Amino acid sequence: MFSSDTVTFMMNRLLQGCCVLVCGGILFLASCAPPEDEDTAPVIPEGVQINEIYAAGEDWVELYNSLETSKDIGGYFIYDNAASKYKLPVGTSIPAKGFLVFVCNDLGTGLNTNFKLTSEGETVYLENASGTLIDRIEYPAIGAGQSYGRFPDGTDNLAISGSQTRGATNGGNQTPAIVSTTREPLVPGLNQTVTIKASLVSAQQLTGVNLYFRFNNGSFSTLRMTLQNQQYTATLPAQTTTGTVEYYLEAIGANGTKSYEPASAPNKVLSYLLNTDPLPNLFINEFMAYNLSCCPDRDSGTDEFDDWIEIYNAGSVAINLGGMYLSDNKANPFNHRLPTDDPASTTLGPGEFLIVWADNSPEQGPLHLDFALSNAGEAVGLYYIDGRKIDEYTFGAQSANVSWGRTTNGASTWKAFSTPTPAASNQ
Repeated sequence: MFSSDTVTFMMNRLLQGCCVLVCGGILFLASCAPPEDEDTAPVIPEGVQINEIYAAGEDWVELYNSLETSKDIGGYFIYDNAASKYKLPVGTSIPAKGFLVFVCNDLGTGLNTNFKLTSEGETVYLENASGTLIDRIEYPAIGAGQSYGRFPDGTDNLAISGSQTRGATNGGNQTPAIVSTTREPLVPGLNQTVTIKASLVSAQQLTGVNLYFRFNNGSFSTLRMTLQNQQYTATLPAQTTTGTVEYYLEAIGANGTKSYEPASAPNKVLSYLLNTDPLPNLFINEFMAYNLSCCPDRDSGTDEFDDWIEIYNAGSVAINLGGMYLSDNKANPFNHRLPTDDPASTTLGPGEFLIVWADNSPEQGPLHLDFALSNAGEAVGLYYIDGRKIDEYTFGAQSANVSWGRTTNGASTWKAFSTPTPAASNQ
């Protein structure tokens, strides 16, 4: 039996990273450093590398063989989680100076891995058949149309590109990637010029950046964007009549390849609506941001206790909310657009109430949003089809199963409701 002091000593040594061994009543101390995990294990290169990653659609990983001969990689492992490695099929090989693409789609067969990638960024690993780590790439957040790869192929120079080169060389001069675009003002009005700004990364040997725009389905015009304070900038002309302005951006690399924002432009474009409709008489009337056991959402077939927002029509005519927006971010009124193809669900009669579920589950129906509310406090807003504010409210920390609403329907003062009244009068 060990004394309490001995036991305490043993525990302290364990906590300090030493192994305690007992043999024949004799206490031994030995070094027992924690085993290396996949993020600290050394990489032992052997000529096959992860060369390019795409993670914003049909995810894929491209390998490159820098050797002068073909390479058999049957039995190798590729993974993003060491607990679930994908073993490459027997007979898999890469030609000399060639490429091989694996689709990351959870299928787990052939050239389809047993995992998917996230566009938010993570780490991908490659091991040989003996379990030796031969490559590891930690990629950053990448958007649609962008990939992350080596430039040139097989080198240590890793960067984001706006031009995917799946199964082909990345080239020495990469196409720049447009990583963010802003519009000022975000919700333009008539007779206002609009400034478009774009941030680019990996813009080596950039030839130029263009802004294409049109009004009410006319022909596209071109503006050359200029570099100002590390952002490419151009100003769209003011419009004097209502309608839709559409635009997209093009970045051109010195190698002649191009990247776009949106990535599939001009088939998909950015746009803003110039509108002068009077705003409807709608209010965010009540909401619950901490629903544990009150007011169930049954649209999924089972009771789910989701956040909800009640909208009240204080006007004298029915209003179809289709095409309007709800958001929990004042800086982005375009967070969630209510569908326009289900007027039976989105039309609100005079004096009526409409419940929308803030549950991050838009697949459950037209009145389910792609965001949830924070019970720590944030903002909630309702915006017109062009982004103009109809109603906004900023709230603080919320209590479980207690709603927060206007003291009477459409009133300017708010209070807590220990007995919530979803889809019913606050009076």
